[in-house]
Parts: sequence; structure tokens; C-alpha cells
Amino acid sequence: MSGNFDDSVTIVMPCYNGADYIVNALDSAIAQTHRAVQIVIVDDGSKDNSAQLITQYIADHPDHNIELIQQANGGEPVARNTGIRAARGAWVAQLDTDDWWEKTKLEKQIAAARAAGDECALVHTGVVGHFPDGRVGDMSKSPTTNRIGWCTKALLDPSSIGHPSIMVRKSALDAIGGYDPSFKQACDIDLYFRLSAIGTFAFVPEYLLHYRYHAKQMSASPVDQIRYHHRAIFKFFQEHPKQHEQIGEAYIRGKLADHVALKLQSLYWRRNLPAFRDLLAYADELKLSNGDIESWRQRSRWPNWVIRFKDWIDRARGQQVGGAA
Repeated sequence: MSGNFDDSVTIVMPCYNGADYIVNALDSAIAQTHRAVQIVIVDDGSKDNSAQLITQYIADHPDHNIELIQQANGGEPVARNTGIRAARGAWVAQLDTDDWWEKTKLEKQIAAARAAGDECALVHTGVVGHFPDGRVGDMSKSPTTNRIGWCTKALLDPSSIGHPSIMVRKSALDAIGGYDPSFKQACDIDLYFRLSAIGTFAFVPEYLLHYRYHAKQMSASPVDQIRYHHRAIFKFFQEHPKQHEQIGEAYIRGKLADHVALKLQSLYWRRNLPAFRDLLAYADELKLSNGDIESWRQRSRWPNWVIRFKDWIDRARGQQVGGAA
């Protein structure tokens, strides 16, 4: 590794109607023990008072090099690219306006990047979820990942890297052209695969990102989420035939099937039955199959009303048991 490691970091924050939470996110950004050289907030055509809040925050914190860029709404990847173009740091850390960081996040990521060497393109961390009902994700075990080193193959696993946890080498982002604006969903998945072809990943095994779940989050339908995720994978392997050959078509399709099976399980038990059936149709369209998908396909033979009627019976029995107790 070269001796002149550059540890300067720019924080990029895309913002669209982020007034509810952005002050909390900014507080966590300026509280970092490794101080960012720059915080770039890209207001992507917000219709709320985000810009006013940000402007006031900048005035109240003049020593933190916070910059506001306002633009017409272009979507998440466009906003992130605007921030990247304005970045002066050697590393770019992505923070969403509704999330927040532990104060040592950047310090520990810089240490991990330094240890990983010149090939390191991305450093990510553990993520803990915060839910609308007040629940917090299980933090009893240290977070783990197999997305370290040269990890294109590991990126095929269904779980994903927490996007607001990432810190990426600016030169690597420039080399791949940043985010692909055509991905309205899964622009992060597309980015990870392209970065994995040019550099290694490192990981800090601590919960340093707090990810907030809430009703206002942009979300496509569950099937669209899967489609965009898989589109990113198909696109990558079309553009990188060497990696496709090394990993193999059978392994890739097997992982896509695993991804679909896990989503089918979630949709079925949450009783989102229309999406459950749409996802089975998608699996048929791509000819994806494994034992789990076939099991869910068997369950799909029952009409929706039968499944919901069974739920009603189960609830009624539970109430009777509870009343008798």
C-alpha cells in the first residue's frame, strides 16, 4: 500500500421531502469523530420545507463546510451523482436524510480502508433497523458479512449491503461513472456489482448505521423491487462475461431463485397475496425454480378467499382459547 493514504471524506446526502428527519441526520454527520471535509446536500426538487431547514442548519453551523445544491427532481441516482461530482474528498460516504450514524462510523471505516490497501473500493458497516412501532433490530450478535475482498460472487446472495452505510473511494466512483440513472430502484445493487469488478470491499463489524423504516419511504411494488435487483445482475454479467464464466450460469440462476423464494415466503406470511402471485408469475417468466419455490407454488393453488377464511378460523380459535384461559 502506498504511504500517502488520503483519509478525506465527503458526505453526500440526497434529499427529497426530507424535512421530518434531516436535522437528526445532519446532527449525526457533524458529530463524527473523523470530521468530513465537506457535507453536500442535494435537494432533489423537494416540495416540503427541506431547503429552508437545510439553509438554517448551514447558517447555524458555519464551520462544517455544509453545501446545499438545489435541482429539479431527477430521482435518487441523479441526485447522488450530483453530490459525487461536487465531492472534494478522496472518499464519499452516502447518508440518507431519514437515517443516522454512530459518531465513530467514519473513523472506523477509514481505519478499515487503510488496512485493506489500495485495491479497496468500498467499506460498509453493520446496520440496525428502527421500526414505526418502536421496535429496534436485534443487536445481541455482532453483524457479519461475506461481502469482503473480491466479492462479486457473494453479492449474489439475497441479503444486501446497507446503502447508507457505504463509504466509497471517489476515484472508483469516477471510474465506473457513478450511479446508473436508469435504475429508479436498486441503483445501489447495480453500483455494488460494478464496483466489485474494479476493487475489493471491506467491512466494519459494528452497528454504525441506524436505518429508519417509515411510511414515507419510496418503495416500488415487491415484484418491481425484485425485477430491478435482477436487472442489475443481468446487466452486470452481460457487460462482464469473464465474471459470468468464472461464477457460472447455474450458480447465478440458483441465487436468483433463492432470492425469489425468500421474497415469496415474506409475501405469503404477510398475506400480500396479489404480490405473492405476481412474483410466482415472474419466477415462471424467468424459469426460476427450486424446492422452496415449488412448495410456495403448491400453496398458491388455494384461492385467496380460502387462505383468508383459514386465517379467520385460526383467529377465532385463538380468541376462544384466550377467553377460556
